[in-house]
This record gives sequence, structure tokens and C-alpha cells, in this order.
Amino acid sequence: MRFIFCLLCFFATLSAKQLNVEVSARSAILMNAETGAILYEKHAHTPNYPASTTKIATALFVLDQGIELDRIATVTSECLKGRPLKDRDHLPPYWLDSDGTKMGLKRGEMIPLESLLHGLMLVSGNDAANVIAESVGGSVPQFMNLLNEYLQSIGCQNTQFRNPHGLHHPDHFTTAFDLALIAKKALSVPKLREIVSTLSYVKPKTNKQPEAEIKMTNPMMRPKSKYYYPKAIGLKTGHTNAAQDTLVAAAEHEGRTLIAVVLGCEKEGARYEEVTKLFETAFHEKKGTRRLMGPENVFAKEVRGSKLPLKAALSKPLIIDFFPSEEPSCKAALHWDIKDLPIRKGQKVGEIHIHDENQRFLEKGDLVALQDVKGTFFFIIKDWVLGFFN
Repeated sequence: MRFIFCLLCFFATLSAKQLNVEVSARSAILMNAETGAILYEKHAHTPNYPASTTKIATALFVLDQGIELDRIATVTSECLKGRPLKDRDHLPPYWLDSDGTKMGLKRGEMIPLESLLHGLMLVSGNDAANVIAESVGGSVPQFMNLLNEYLQSIGCQNTQFRNPHGLHHPDHFTTAFDLALIAKKALSVPKLREIVSTLSYVKPKTNKQPEAEIKMTNPMMRPKSKYYYPKAIGLKTGHTNAAQDTLVAAAEHEGRTLIAVVLGCEKEGARYEEVTKLFETAFHEKKGTRRLMGPENVFAKEVRGSKLPLKAALSKPLIIDFFPSEEPSCKAALHWDIKDLPIRKGQKVGEIHIHDENQRFLEKGDLVALQDVKGTFFFIIKDWVLGFFN
């Protein structure tokens, strides 16, 4: 017979050391895209205006619904309506600003969703955002209700979006932390990850316009730009007068993917310089090690049919590797795997699994018996009798 038991053992919280770096942005965060570990933060939970980094959420919601990319959307006049620079608080918050970036859509144009998503993320098309929202949600306001509910479901507790593009509205806000969560989720969607790293996309001919090339405008992704960062894998820039310069960026190095968010950057180019500084500081960290437990830790378990309890220990120490800014809080789960008596000294009788605070598996080790464990005379006879008649 086989018995499996599980007992949770908690270690003391290990203390990660925040990166020693300074940024001028009003708020900022650096997060591991896989684990969610925070390597650096500055006012990360303070509400700010996101500008066009909003578009990451719009694209994420659409792609996470599994909507077919060849679906055709029709550009309506409502999606292209503009609002004056003054006295516009009473107007719909999704109407466009005359000086905002556009994909160049025309009323009555019929265009695939995939083209709209590239126009949204590569050239920051505010018109594309509205067409996507109306096509997917039935109307832009209905889409925004769905989007805000979705963002709540992925953990964004301090986000309220009033439009799908990020043009300024006093009630349209988020935080650096929430944007990092959105980016983390976005990077887990293969198509979105592909779009934000695309440098050039050929938009097919429509009923209103000929075939045209769309080029990435994010300077961190363009090799000839002064702000080019070869480890960058995309996401989104933003700017409005109220938000100033904003940026959500992701970068990869030696299998480690990080997300940087900076909001409220005043100086030209500062957002690119600051996220590059955050990435490079993290990527230059040297890994450390931590010995969590070893053969000196003895575990005991009462075994049915035996006079003496089973005593077991790890066959070798459990050690984890980590970057100093990401040192995890660890939890150990002890899993007994006790087979029929007798148990021999050195026999594997279970495992200890180490997880971080997000239940991500880190390491495991074998538990082995420290001595022989035999059944009592009556247990052996009973087992023999039951086996004979069965």
C-alpha cells in the first residue's frame, strides 16, 4: 500500500535588496516578467496619467478574448470624431484630439483587426483604438466597461480607463505597478508579444486605401535611433501634456525578462535613458546562493504497523540561486511517500519542494530513511493473512 501525506513548512521571509539606482520619473517600477518580483519601485502605487501606454491594455483585452484576427471592422464616423482643445469636459472622453497620433483611417473603411492592432501598437493610432473598441464592444463606452472589469480581474486595483487610447481625461488613470501587471500579462500572449516587437508591418489594401507599410515608432526598438536598446523587446510609449512622457518597456538578457515602467518624465529622452539604466543595473547583478535546509533537519512520521516512527532527512542540502534584488520568500512542502513495510535505511520516503510566495516551483530534494523500519509481529501476520485470502 502507498501513503502520500503533505505538510507545509514555512521559512522566515528572505529579504530582497532593492536595486541601488535613481530615476527622475514621478513614479517607476522594475518587475520580473515571469515571477512578478519587484526589483525597484518609486511611488509605484500612486495614480498617474498613462497616456498611450493605455493601448497595451486595449490590445491585451482583445487578444486575450481569442477574437479572430481576420475579423473585419468598419470605421464609423463616431470613431473619428474630434474634440476641441477647450471646453471639452462634456464631450465623450474617447473623441480624438486634433494633434494626437493616428493610423490614418477613413470613414467607411473596412479593415482587419490584425491591421488595427499593428496600427495601435506600432504608430500609436488613436483612431485604431476607437475602431477596435467599437467593433469588439459594440460601442466604445461598452468596451471600456468590459476592459475595466478585465483589468480588475488581473489584479489592477488602482486603474480606471475612460477611453481605449489614453488621450487625457481627468478620470483616466493608473499606476506604475498596475501597468507592470498589464505588461506582464501582455508578454504571456504570444501574438501581442510578436506585435510589440515588430519593426515593420505591411497593411493590406482596403476598400478605401492601398497597401501601406507601418513602421515602429518606439526609438528603443529602432537600430538607428540614439535610444536604441538591443535587449528591448517592445511594449509602448506615451505622451500628453498632463501625463508628460511615459513608457512601458520590456527587455531580455540571458533568459531573464524584465518590465520597466516610468511615468511623468519631464526631460526629452529621459524615459528611454531611465528604463535603460534600470535594465542595465539589474542585468549586471551577480547571482547569489542561499542554503535553505540540509541533512541536519530530521523529520519524523508515525507509520501504521510499526513500533518506531520513521525518521528521515534530506539526502543533500537544498540550495537556491537568486539575484539579490529578487531574493524570494520561500515555502517548503514536505511530501511523504511511504510504501509497504519494511523500510530500509537510505530508502527514498518522500520529497521536500520549495516554492516562492507566488507558488512558483524553485527546487526539490529527496527524503531518505535514517534507519530500518520494520512492522510488528502482529502487523506482519495480519498482512500475510489478508494477502493469502485476497
